[in-house]
Amino acid sequence: SRDRQTSSHLIMSTIYGSIPVKSFIYINVGVTVVTILVCYGLAVGFGHVPAWLPMISDCAVEPPEKYPFRIGIITGAVTLFGNVIIVYGAFPSFSLRKLSAVFGTVASLGLAIVGAVNEKEDNSVHTISAICFFLFYDIYMTIIAYNSPTDERISRASVINKRFFAFLGAALLIIAGIYGVLGQDKYGIQIAICEWGGVIGFEVFNLTFAFDLDGVSLDEISTGAPPRYDEIIKKKVQADAPVERKVPLY
Repeated sequence: SRDRQTSSHLIMSTIYGSIPVKSFIYINVGVTVVTILVCYGLAVGFGHVPAWLPMISDCAVEPPEKYPFRIGIITGAVTLFGNVIIVYGAFPSFSLRKLSAVFGTVASLGLAIVGAVNEKEDNSVHTISAICFFLFYDIYMTIIAYNSPTDERISRASVINKRFFAFLGAALLIIAGIYGVLGQDKYGIQIAICEWGGVIGFEVFNLTFAFDLDGVSLDEISTGAPPRYDEIIKKKVQADAPVERKVPLY
């Protein structure tokens, strides 16, 4: 409804002001990529992993690299969830957008757990969380990619990029799974290549929305605020209302 959209706009404006969507996406991608590269450099530099080619998670096991990895990846997961909400709110024409948001949310949670629990602390939790992240985020990408032509703000080139990286993510996930069944010890480098390629694909996919939503700020995006925010909106409207001044009578 229009009232619900107005409420959502006011909430976004109150919380985020006029932060450009592009900047938020750049922050998400930048935090994740820089974290991985810094931890890779530290792990290689301290002799904890070989330069060619460790699993990304192997760069988060020993100190000092495990500390920035934990902070950076959890932060990246939180901002990734923000990206999911942005796409949900910015493209109401997408079919299955609620379902895609569920997949994106679960993937973000999986990534956060990957950052919080390394493979040395609990390999089962870490591995399951990593699989959830890659699997559910690729499903999320696929749903979004095949809905992209329904919005005129998304160029044909952007649609092609989204579909390519969604397909690439799925292909790399399948290949990594096959190598895993054949033997992770024997095909460790091949699995690592799939992992690095998948992460790069995810980040490029996310970057496409920075161009689709260029010039849009967070307070312009409606996410369909639930009724529990009505009181917040009421207070916001009252605070913005002009004050009636009474003129004394003589």
